[in-house]
Amino acid sequence: MTKIKQHLREGDKMAYLLAYTKKGEGCYPDFNYPGHVGYNCDWEQAMHLALSEDGKNFTPLRNNTGILFAKASFEEDEFVGVTKTLVEPWICCGEDGIFYVLAVRRNQNAPDSKHVGCMMVFTSTDLVHYSEPVFVKLSEEEISRPRCRYDKDCASYYVEWETASGRFCACTKDLKKIEKTESCTQTQFNLQQELPQHIDGFGTEDCVLGNVIAITKEQEQVLREYFDEICYVKTKPIQVSWPVGKSINSLLGSSPKAVCVYSDGSTHEKMVEWDEEALCRVDVNKPGSWKIPGKIKQKRWKFPIPLRFLPDELVEFNGMSDPCVTEYHGKYYLSSSGTHHIQLRIADTIEGTFDAEPTVIYRIPLENGLHFVGTWAAELHEIDGVLYLFTSLCENAQWIHVKSVILRCNGDPADPNSWEAPRKCVKIDGSDLTEGGISLDMTWFRDNGRDYVMWSDRKIHYGADDEHFEAGTADVYIATVDPKKPWQLTSEPHCVVRPMYGWDRYETPVDEGPYLLRRGDDLFVTISGSSTSMGDLYDVGLLHAKSGADLLQEESWTWLSYPILTKESVPGEYGPGHNNFIKDPDTGDDLMIYHAIPHDENDKTLFRQPGIRRVHWAKNGLPYLEMTPERDLPEACENVVMELVIE
Repeated sequence: MTKIKQHLREGDKMAYLLAYTKKGEGCYPDFNYPGHVGYNCDWEQAMHLALSEDGKNFTPLRNNTGILFAKASFEEDEFVGVTKTLVEPWICCGEDGIFYVLAVRRNQNAPDSKHVGCMMVFTSTDLVHYSEPVFVKLSEEEISRPRCRYDKDCASYYVEWETASGRFCACTKDLKKIEKTESCTQTQFNLQQELPQHIDGFGTEDCVLGNVIAITKEQEQVLREYFDEICYVKTKPIQVSWPVGKSINSLLGSSPKAVCVYSDGSTHEKMVEWDEEALCRVDVNKPGSWKIPGKIKQKRWKFPIPLRFLPDELVEFNGMSDPCVTEYHGKYYLSSSGTHHIQLRIADTIEGTFDAEPTVIYRIPLENGLHFVGTWAAELHEIDGVLYLFTSLCENAQWIHVKSVILRCNGDPADPNSWEAPRKCVKIDGSDLTEGGISLDMTWFRDNGRDYVMWSDRKIHYGADDEHFEAGTADVYIATVDPKKPWQLTSEPHCVVRPMYGWDRYETPVDEGPYLLRRGDDLFVTISGSSTSMGDLYDVGLLHAKSGADLLQEESWTWLSYPILTKESVPGEYGPGHNNFIKDPDTGDDLMIYHAIPHDENDKTLFRQPGIRRVHWAKNGLPYLEMTPERDLPEACENVVMELVIE
C-alpha cells in the first residue's frame, strides 16, 4: 500500500496537499481585445496548490491561481527578458523536514533555451516562501515528469525523470547534483493508483496533476492563512461590566465595538449602533444583567460606483481609470486619468466624490499642432502643507511620449487660478527623468525624514520614426526628492522591481502604479502589473520594506512572487488595479480605491470603473485586498447583543 493511502487512513491527523498546474493552452479570448495576444501559459503554468481534509475532496488555494512562478531570464534578453513558465511540479518532504519542489522550466510553451535537460529544485520550510531554484542537470535531452522521494535506507533522494529516449533514475544526497544515471524500465511512482479517480481535475477542467502529499494540520493552517479566502466566521461575545451608580450616558459615548473573527484567525473591530431606548431602561442603581440589542455598522460599497460627468462633457467610455481619493483640509478630492482637461471631483465624504460634478482645475494647452493630450494617473499629495498634483502628459495620445509632470497649488484646489503650469520631472542635473523612454504613475511618500518618489520607467529603442520602435519592460524606480521641489530628484534613480513572473508579463511586461500603504513599521507598496492593452489581465502585486531602511536599495524590498489581487479574486471584476489607499474618517480603516472592468451579459468587456473596498489585515500581517462586503460581514450577522453587567 502506498504512503498516501496509508495517510488517508489517518485523515483526522493529517491534511493533504495537491500540487498542479493548468494546461496553459491558447490565448486569452481576443474578441474583447482584437489584435492583442496574451498567452495563457504565462498565467496558468505555475504551481497551484489545493487542500483536502480527507484526501478526496480538494479545494484550490489563491482562487485557483498560481503560487510559485518561474522567474523571467534577463541574461538571454536584457531589454525585455524572456518569459519562463513552470510545469510538472512535484513536492517531496525530506528527512530534514524541508520541502523540495521539482519542476521543469520552459520558455512559455517551448523548451527552455537556457537550461536544457535540467530540473528546477526549490526549497521551502512552509510551502509559502520558496528559495531561488537550483538547476540540476539530468540529461542532454529535454526532460519531463521529474519526481523524487527520500529513501531512509540509503539516506538519499531517489529521482526519476523521462526523456524522448526513455525513463531514467538516480540517487542524490542533496538534490543539487546527479552523479550516476541509470535506465529505469518501471516507475516507482504510479500517481493514478495513489489518487482516487474522482480527484482528477477536482472540478477544474484544465487541471494538470502534479502530486499529493500528506502534511500536518499545523502546515495546513499556515497555508490557509496565506492562500485561502478570508471570510467572516463569528462575532465575539460582547460583555461590558459597569459600576453600580455610574451614569449610563458615558457608555453611550464610548459605544462598545463588536470584534469580528475571520477564517484565518484575524479579527476586526466594528462600530455598533446600540439600541438607546434599551440602554435608557437599564437600572444602574443595583447589580444585574441586561441584554442590549445593537446592529453592526457595516459599509457596503457596490461595484461599480456610479460617476457624475459634466453636462456638456463628451463621455466616450463612461468610466474611470486610475481613481485616486485624497483628503486635504477636510475635503476629499477624486482624481484620475483623463484628457487635457485635468479634473477634480470634490466632496465632504469619500463616497461623495464619485457623485460630485467634475471641476476643471487646469487645461493643458494644445500647442504645436497637438489635437489631444492625455493626462494619466493623476494623484494629489500634500507635502509640508502644499498640495501637488502628480500626473503624466501623453501628447497626441501616443503612449511612447508620456512623461511625468507635477503641478503645484498655491491656494484653493478648486480654483483653476491656484494651479501652476506642469513641471517636467527631472534628474539631479536637470536632464529628463527617463532618457530614451517614458515615465508615468509617479507617487510620493516620506519615511524616516526622507522624501521619496516612485514611478514606472520604460526604455524604448526607436527606429527611423515613431512607427518603428521596440519597448522594453516597464520597471518601478525610486529616488529621493527635494520636498520644496518634488519634481527634482536628489538621488540617482534606482530600480526596485522589474516584471519578473508570468503574472506581470501576461501579454505585456509591465509593473506600474505604485502606491504606499503603511502599517506601523511595515511599508507596503502595491504595484499594478501585466497587460494594459488587454485590461482584463491587469492585477496587483506587493512590495514590502521596513520603515527606516535605505529604500533606495533593491535589497531593502521584498517582492511577493504571486499577485494579491486578480480577475479571479472577486467574480465579475476583471483587471483590478491601479489603486490608492485612504483612511476611513468614521472607522479609521484603510480603504482601497481601485478600478476594475465589468463584463456585459455577452461577456463583452466594458470600460474601467471605480470601486471602494476595505483593506483587511490578515493574521500573517499582509493586506488582504479581496474583502467584499459579504465576506466581511454577511447581512444576516449584523445584529448583535451586548450583555451589560451592573456590578
